[in-house]
Amino acid sequence: MKRSLKVGCFVGILAGVAGIVTAYLIGMFTALWFDQLTWISIGIASIVTNMAGALIYSGWFQSAKRSRIYYIVLVSGVTLLMTVNDIVNPPSIDFGIVAHPVHIVVALISIWLIPKWLKPIKTVRT
Repeated sequence: MKRSLKVGCFVGILAGVAGIVTAYLIGMFTALWFDQLTWISIGIASIVTNMAGALIYSGWFQSAKRSRIYYIVLVSGVTLLMTVNDIVNPPSIDFGIVAHPVHIVVALISIWLIPKWLKPIKTVRT
């Protein structure tokens, strides 16, 4: 569990940085800036969700045969729900133009790194 939390926190930090960069790049090109999308909100959301994802992956999916596929389905579903929520209840006009790519970037980094870094550790017997 301790290893899962460390991996989830580190992946969350990396995904958060990528999400922040994505939000600022889109903001620069579109001149859309939102009070809801700060570096703090993106960073905390990325860290918390990736820590939860790492715990779920290590607890439920790691022992399954197709653990990576299950994790991809879970992350894709959560990302889709967050995106649909932003479409149905946008906090501001054109909010999705910035928020949806941020969701996708954070999800892709989580899908890529959580299963990769939480592979079972093989012990060598002597």
